[in-house]
Amino acid sequence: MSIYEFLQGFIIGSSLIIAIGPQNLFVINQGLKKNYTSVVVIICSLSDSLLIICGIYLSNSILNFNESLIIFMKFIGGVWLIFYGIMKIKNAKNHIIENKEFKKLGLKGVIITTLAITYANPHVYLDTVVLLGSISANFYSKISFGSGAIIASFVFFFSLGYFSNFLSKFVNSKKVWFYIDNTMGVLMLFYGLFFIFIN
Repeated sequence: MSIYEFLQGFIIGSSLIIAIGPQNLFVINQGLKKNYTSVVVIICSLSDSLLIICGIYLSNSILNFNESLIIFMKFIGGVWLIFYGIMKIKNAKNHIIENKEFKKLGLKGVIITTLAITYANPHVYLDTVVLLGSISANFYSKISFGSGAIIASFVFFFSLGYFSNFLSKFVNSKKVWFYIDNTMGVLMLFYGLFFIFIN
């Protein structure tokens, strides 16, 4: 295994996954609620790993994709993120902690929601399958590169989930959630616009 290409995979994978998106917001919310945090971060990490492996395996085919298809995928992902951001901002004033944020979902509900918010997001496929897949074609050892990206995913999601879990003792104010929702919503809007207009 090439350490250099492993580190490149870790760095590039981290730079793509660290963007604020619906999946990351859900991990944060579950961590804050202390509601099956381990299940959520494991599902997200394993899902990312599966998609990264698919992208690397299909890397040669991805490089031959029509450019207009890539642009279309970016547009769909951007619109999806903008819509999510608008909904976060719109619902910020109606955020009720007692009846919503700290209500414990059952294990089945958590699993279904995590899978849905992961695999229904076009942005996930673009980053893991298309972008990482095409980038991996530039490395001699795709296994080293892919391993780095996969480890980055595990480190990120576990850190995100359990750091949020630690913060849950401080987040017990409707005012705090108002600022959290608006901040996340604005970040989603900017990221969606960036995703659409910056290639």
